[in-house]
Amino acid sequence: MTNKQGQNSVEPIRDLEKIRMIKEYLLHQSYRDYFLFTFGINSGLRISDILPLRVMYV
Repeated sequence: MTNKQGQNSVEPIRDLEKIRMIKEYLLHQSYRDYFLFTFGINSGLRISDILPLRVMYV
């Protein structure tokens, strides 16, 4: 795939060991970031789609 000028190519993290290491690091740094990362990789949503979500209590 060729890149047009001004566009960046982004590839998903496919190595399960790298994902485990990132999750472990985030869990010790920030539970919020850990949750966002885990939610994002499990749902396939981009961070720009996740951040506007809000929890609603009924």
